[in-house]
Amino acid sequence: EPFVVTATLNYLLEMRSLVPKYTCVGRTPKTVGAALEAYTASSVSFDDGDPDEAFQPNPRGLRGWFEMGATIPAETCVRVPYDGSYMLGGAGEPGERASTVRIAEILSMRRLMYEGEQLDNCLDGNYGRRSSQGKYLSRARARVSSFWSLTKQEGEGGRVQHLCLVEVWHTRRGNEVRQAEGPRPRTIPGPEAWFWIDRWCEREGIDLSTWDCYS
Repeated sequence: EPFVVTATLNYLLEMRSLVPKYTCVGRTPKTVGAALEAYTASSVSFDDGDPDEAFQPNPRGLRGWFEMGATIPAETCVRVPYDGSYMLGGAGEPGERASTVRIAEILSMRRLMYEGEQLDNCLDGNYGRRSSQGKYLSRARARVSSFWSLTKQEGEGGRVQHLCLVEVWHTRRGNEVRQAEGPRPRTIPGPEAWFWIDRWCEREGIDLSTWDCYS
């Protein structure tokens, strides 16, 4: 099937971008198949023929994140700015169950609008909100900033949850998180989302301290 071939190639290319030495050698078909299934579940494509606008990848070579079987260690304390501190990873707490966690760069206008729909924010494509969308689109087109989707899927075949949309600005000082928004009615990222964003930013050298919930 063409869809399966496309999904497989996209998965292999992304894995090579995340881990340059990635190879299928030594991996069982079952292992690769499970990873491909998890990757496909959190991927979004549009095959209805409607026009779309592609964005260029970020100019700094920032990589996404893809981790299967991800958990948060018990008794992990996470402090979310403007909110408070939370204990994660313990019995019954967020992050306890093994999940597939992915942070993927958003590379088209329709994909960005789709993310807005999942989070119910101003990017959801609603006509009444389009006046506020122009500034985000102009930054993406100019590669002044890039947008990233954080998702989580618990277990095999579970529902993919959209946890946060992150905007990274590419400035002379470096890469900075200016906006990060979770789903409404809570727009501040949840503690589980903050844990993964913090890990990703640390690995990629992104300044998370610049985030401001009022920006």
